[in-house]
Amino acid sequence: MAKRNGYRPTSDKLSEEIFALLYNREPLSEDQLINRLMRRHPKDKSLFRTFRQYRQEGWVVRSPKGDGMTVATREGQLRINPRGFGFVVSPDFPGADVFVPERWLFGARHDDTVLVWTRPSREGFDGRVMNIVKRATDSVVGVLERHRVGWQVVPRDSRRPTVEIAVAAHARWHAGDVARVKITEWPLDPKRPIRGEVQEILGSLGDPGVDVSIIAAEHQLSEKFPDEVIAEAQALPDKVLPEQWQDRVDLTNIRVVTIDGSDAKDLDDAISLERLAKGYRIGVHIADVSFYVPEGSQLDLEARRRGTSVYLVDRVIPMLPERLSNGIASLNPRVPRLTVSAVMDVDAQGNVVAAKFFRSVIKTQHRLTYDGVNEILAGGPDPDRLGPWLKELDEIHAVLRRKRIVRGAVDFDLPEAKVVLDDAGHPIDIVIRQRGTAESIIEELMLLANEAVAHQLITAELPGLYRIHDEPSLDKMVQFREMIGVLGYRLPDPVTPKSLQGLIDRVKGLPEERVVNSALLRSMRQARYAPNNTGHFGLAAPEYAHFTSPIRRYPDLWVHRVLTQHLEHRVIPETLDRWRALVGPLGEDTSARERDAMEAERDSVSLKEAEYMVNKVGEQYAAVISGVTNFGVFVELPNLIEGLVRLEDLPQDYWSYDSIHYRLHGERTGREYRLGNPVTVEVVRVDLGMRRIDFRLIEGDPRPKRRR
Repeated sequence: MAKRNGYRPTSDKLSEEIFALLYNREPLSEDQLINRLMRRHPKDKSLFRTFRQYRQEGWVVRSPKGDGMTVATREGQLRINPRGFGFVVSPDFPGADVFVPERWLFGARHDDTVLVWTRPSREGFDGRVMNIVKRATDSVVGVLERHRVGWQVVPRDSRRPTVEIAVAAHARWHAGDVARVKITEWPLDPKRPIRGEVQEILGSLGDPGVDVSIIAAEHQLSEKFPDEVIAEAQALPDKVLPEQWQDRVDLTNIRVVTIDGSDAKDLDDAISLERLAKGYRIGVHIADVSFYVPEGSQLDLEARRRGTSVYLVDRVIPMLPERLSNGIASLNPRVPRLTVSAVMDVDAQGNVVAAKFFRSVIKTQHRLTYDGVNEILAGGPDPDRLGPWLKELDEIHAVLRRKRIVRGAVDFDLPEAKVVLDDAGHPIDIVIRQRGTAESIIEELMLLANEAVAHQLITAELPGLYRIHDEPSLDKMVQFREMIGVLGYRLPDPVTPKSLQGLIDRVKGLPEERVVNSALLRSMRQARYAPNNTGHFGLAAPEYAHFTSPIRRYPDLWVHRVLTQHLEHRVIPETLDRWRALVGPLGEDTSARERDAMEAERDSVSLKEAEYMVNKVGEQYAAVISGVTNFGVFVELPNLIEGLVRLEDLPQDYWSYDSIHYRLHGERTGREYRLGNPVTVEVVRVDLGMRRIDFRLIEGDPRPKRRR
């Protein structure tokens, strides 16, 4: 408590009082506000002057109705820069982030949801954190170090808090161990220490795989399953039992194959193809995971909690235990497996003229790989004489793809980086992942099955979980139009998937292709799961659901369960009511789990990219400018590694940022650095903890201009 005698409120204290009087309350006139402050501090004669300062700086504003004074606020997620300051981002205000200086963070941490008091500024908005609505995490992963009063855990990411540890009597810790700690005390005073207790020791820093385990723990991904889940998985049979063939269609005598990556272990989709008089009969046969995972079982509840399998750079964290995902539910070659089949008759133009769905038993004849199929289609060795059949697959795949493009689907053919690791988990190369015809064949057949299943769910009025993709927001499209306008491209209004595909085709093979495609992808909304089908903008598909990967995605498992019980006439009104109550929250949860998984996957790749570049400091590379900001330019190397060239690492000049034309302009020399410019860069620093690579610009496209 402050002393009354001679007390003079500090600026921070006064700001809190002004905020408390105006936030979420009826507006007050200036006189009313000053009078209430004077009641609290009757001997302070400077309140009026201080209030006038707050008014002039824009912290106190007139209410929209003009009936008094109020404050402007915003709630969003705090993103802290390694230099200490932060930005509050909110999906309701795209491109209008609030800048928060370090002195106004008031104990808020990276990714916390905060309420900020805002004011307009030259660069947009400034803010000060007034309330921490929700902490981003209740745990921290870091390195154990000796501390003056015991131990502390220091995270490698400087934006995360250091946590003091209460030492357990039986603890056998060592300096350098990596620990996951649960935070037990978040003090309101940011100067007081944060305390916690050790939950798990992940290993010693430097041990193989520990760096990726840190990322998994930071994203709260568990590689271990609860005992009761393992027990249910162990109780499953390791082969299809005779009684399980009942009421299923026997497809063990037709040619069914799997086509996956050479290192894939969970083979959950297989295909068949038969030529008809006027087209083809396409079969997509998916592991019947819902048969082995009953609703409400421990396996089901754990799969729902995880939502998805997570593919980190050196491992997979599965949604279901390996006993199931790599065992009885994996469509291994030449053994009977239970499946759910979608069989579609397609005419010569790629139109589905008939479709049926049923539970089945298959026996895959071949376990094909993408590389092997691509080699056969290119005229390579064909020991099993599958060439003619694969060429028929290629023919119908081409028809389906052409039909999808004609209707306006956006075909993002973005290259993807693949990290090559040695036996100890260290990166030895970063290469572009190759994608051939075989990958495209499987993609088209899976898309066909997903659309057919979505149509069936909608026709039967079942509570399906649909994969929806909304149109891009107006603000995002305005920004994208400005960006491509700088490069000389235009889009019609309104924007359609077909017009976006036309743009992708125009930039194909040009230096700016990667920049335009990446910017377009960032401008699109993220696809999500929802109980109401509103269509998929990117695919130009009016009906779409995920059906083809129930081993690794819970929404697919849900769709299987709903579809098969409907086919077997086992859906009663009570079941429908329960499903309809569950499906909405389930869509939100699985969408969130998918976003978490994608972020963890990106973080693991970024970590290995940074590790790969640690020994490359001082080396020079050709690059292209992939982003322009007011603090520097982002550059991308041919192997897709991206890093930042800070303003201080640009050639000496006074650089001004032109946000309209996405360029940095040198006031003294007239040099310019624009989006898409080819440049040469040198690696100057690598921060493994932040997974960040910094470059220095050696040469570029300066384009000096004669000053008038």
